[in-house]
Amino acid sequence: MKALVFNGPRDIRYETFPDPELSSENSVILKVNKCSICGSDLHIYHGDQISSTNYGGSVNKFCVGHEFTGEVVEVGPDVRIFKKGDRVLAAGGTGCGKCDACRTGFPDRCRRATAFGLSNQMNGGQAEYVSVPNADRTLHIIPEGVSDEQAILLTDAMATAYFGISRTDLSPGDSVAIVGLGPIGLIGVELAYTLGASVVYAIDPVKARRDHAEALGAIALAPGDEALQTIREATQGRGVDCVFEASGARAAVDSVLKFVRAQGTVSFIGLPQADVMLPLANILYKNVTLRAGVAPVSHLWGDLLPLVQKGRVKAAGLFSHNMPLSEGTEAYRMFDAREDGVLKIMLNID
Repeated sequence: MKALVFNGPRDIRYETFPDPELSSENSVILKVNKCSICGSDLHIYHGDQISSTNYGGSVNKFCVGHEFTGEVVEVGPDVRIFKKGDRVLAAGGTGCGKCDACRTGFPDRCRRATAFGLSNQMNGGQAEYVSVPNADRTLHIIPEGVSDEQAILLTDAMATAYFGISRTDLSPGDSVAIVGLGPIGLIGVELAYTLGASVVYAIDPVKARRDHAEALGAIALAPGDEALQTIREATQGRGVDCVFEASGARAAVDSVLKFVRAQGTVSFIGLPQADVMLPLANILYKNVTLRAGVAPVSHLWGDLLPLVQKGRVKAAGLFSHNMPLSEGTEAYRMFDAREDGVLKIMLNID
């Protein structure tokens, strides 16, 4: 098969890779239909370290990508829910499928849980085919009323945005600041209003992304003095009730305590850069609640799918570019360079 393969930092190539096989009796093989590049994929692309893996060092080649949809073409004997021909979306990661956590619907708590496309132990879905273990807990039929774009977003970005916003302790009538307006932050704007926010301040250095947030009803602000002064004046110096940090960049993380009120809540979901640190003394004196984590994607579909199907969350206009998988090397370069107003890239498999 053809796939996008990690060959080292800034060296992701479209090349021939061995066809996947059923990795366990509870796995399936998908023929991938669409996939996309996530901002967290750039940490691999840059050769950063994620957990114990240094992608700037010696790493065996593997298929990248954890956001994909496709058609089931082969089914393991222990798979109960899915059959050949099913059109499905996949969670960005999964567990073993056999432990207590996986069996009770929480594969993210599995001690063997991992994401697709981090190593050759579970190759990713930016490929013509992919093996999906723990299929009954990792896949979901693409239901009526969910577009191809929404299905891809449900594999990671939309669930991550919902996870992050819901952990801000947002109550109806609250004010929210969202820092970082990539796809996750922009979905966060829409979700914040859906959950009852009275006002959303959307903060990002890129004007086009601020314009997108403004079209969703947010007060869009450039980071730095503009954002800080506007929020302080609007809240009489008090600060917003909660902050959703969706970037992971040092400047974004450093800003959040300036925006949030005393006894407010901050939710972090951006994969942090290596030099990011939090000022514990300021957190303590301000009595701020902090939450951070990786979204349990499949566990959130029950909440999200009705919102999408009823049109309460549209997540529209987030795919700025559509490209064939064969142009994946250029897609990564463009996405990394933020060229041509890129926001998110859909990769299509013929």
